[in-house]
Amino acid sequence: MKRLVIFIISLCLVLLCGCAKKENNTTIPQENKEKELIGVWLTFSEIKALCSGSEGFDAAFNEVIKNCKTLGINTVFLQVRPFCDAIYKSQYFPQSDYIAGEDEDVLKKAIEIAKASDISIHAWINPYRVATSFNDINMLPDDSPAKIWRTDGNTENDDNVCTTDNGIYLNPAKDDVKKLILNGVREIIENYSVDGIHMDDYFYPTIDTEFDSKSYETYKATVETPLDIGDWRRKNVNGLLNSVYCAVKAKDSRLVFGVSPAADIERCYNTLYADVEGWIGGGYIDYIMPQLYFGFEYPKEEFRFHNLLDKWRSMTENKPVKFYCGLANYKVGTENEPDKAEWNNYDDIIARQIVMLRENKANGFVFFSYSSLFSDEQLNKNQFIKTMEII
Repeated sequence: MKRLVIFIISLCLVLLCGCAKKENNTTIPQENKEKELIGVWLTFSEIKALCSGSEGFDAAFNEVIKNCKTLGINTVFLQVRPFCDAIYKSQYFPQSDYIAGEDEDVLKKAIEIAKASDISIHAWINPYRVATSFNDINMLPDDSPAKIWRTDGNTENDDNVCTTDNGIYLNPAKDDVKKLILNGVREIIENYSVDGIHMDDYFYPTIDTEFDSKSYETYKATVETPLDIGDWRRKNVNGLLNSVYCAVKAKDSRLVFGVSPAADIERCYNTLYADVEGWIGGGYIDYIMPQLYFGFEYPKEEFRFHNLLDKWRSMTENKPVKFYCGLANYKVGTENEPDKAEWNNYDDIIARQIVMLRENKANGFVFFSYSSLFSDEQLNKNQFIKTMEII
């Protein structure tokens, strides 16, 4: 019996040593390597074009997925709620004008087509944005929650909606707004087999204190030591993100939630009230995807791609989030200064950026957006060829 015990202990030690050697081996078997995310954003205007084409959405989206496969794209970020509306069947938001005339459930069909080609779909929502080209509530659809709140005769609901000179937004400070957004997220993850929920860089639209002055004054009257308006606004956004994260994980721990903020960390914090460093600390998101939409020769050195990358990587390394990067294919062939010279003279900017991302151990990258990536313009084609060689 004693010999048997000694034998078992010895065998366990051998097995443990063997496992330790495998863990310390720098050569990781290909099948155990984490899959690099290669994605593309598909915007509401691109969805509109797919729905309005003569061949119909199904055929058009099949072509999108076919093109994605040729470049090795494995994830599509589909803009399902751009302006407090929906391209899917929603009980909370009106149908988007961008899919007018489309009888099928666009999101459901897109998921079916993408999954058949082993491509993931993430539902991209803009939580607060209602309109950006007008501020007249009466111009909204009658079933818009923003219009209902402002016209239902209950003055307590009026402050759920805020306006700027040319825009309409849901008020991040209000519990009813948070509930609406969460209900919208839940109906997506409960009714559609998406792989994640995604937000971009639209949070507070202005630093003007008049935007939400009523809500802020109400808040200050309820606490002994109120936060200043900047910290209060950031707390409101943080609260929403944490709630969305929890809702996503409650449905399925494999679902992911992430944000694609603007490249300028200081602007995120002080102007959009997006506390990106706080989010990265954990408990808010699964990944961060900054929009590093700059080349290597941008006039302001701090905004050159490599310098921005250094900032974001130093902030995300050894943190419990994945780091993806948004790349600016839309700038290829631009006529706008100060980007024009670089993006017209080099056809390998995106390719070099991908190389640099991989050298910095990024978890992936996403192209903005589909139409510029697969454009027939010669400059775009040249950039595409160089990119394809790298991928």
